[in-house]
Amino acid sequence: MNRMFKSIESLNLNIKYHKEFLTQAILNYIDDNKIKNKALRITVFDEGYNISTRPITYSEEIYNKGFKLTISPIKRGDSIIYKHKTTNYYENIYTKKYATENNFDDGLFVNYENIILECSMSNIFFIKEDKIYTPHDELPILNGIMKRKILDICKKLNIEVIEGEIKLEDINNFDFAFISNSLMKAMKISQIDKIAYPSNNEVFEKIISYI
Repeated sequence: MNRMFKSIESLNLNIKYHKEFLTQAILNYIDDNKIKNKALRITVFDEGYNISTRPITYSEEIYNKGFKLTISPIKRGDSIIYKHKTTNYYENIYTKKYATENNFDDGLFVNYENIILECSMSNIFFIKEDKIYTPHDELPILNGIMKRKILDICKKLNIEVIEGEIKLEDINNFDFAFISNSLMKAMKISQIDKIAYPSNNEVFEKIISYI
């Protein structure tokens, strides 16, 4: 909710609902529909709002296997819209469909300089030795809630985090990779196109034990 209202302010949108009203509307929706163990989304418009739910589909088998990623055929620009969660999902839907049709789980966006950005529905992290590397939030990416939580966990555990620009040509130099969002929490990456990653990593296991 806080992130949504920060986006509303940043994009200078004229929304008539207050945070407290929408929070109560969500609580009422959960209670009235007996919602449990589902993903909930609220979308706010200038003259209304919509609340919807969908199942959480990440099984133990998927966590054990990890995700396979492919590079999206869409090159990202630097529009401010990528920093906010909006209903503009065309590129994400296209990339997810492209990945699925090519036997991958998701697509990974890069920009025109082949700098790693994010997946269609998650943030990405790499591990080298005992350090975490992730795209910095000045890039055109959504600074996800779970990403921020993972960064906080790393700080508490004294795990060094390097936020910067990660070049596509360098991803084979890392020991491990994983992605995150609020639903999956953290998911290991088994491969990015033809580059394979190990299935276990001590630093990753330490982080997920605190999520």
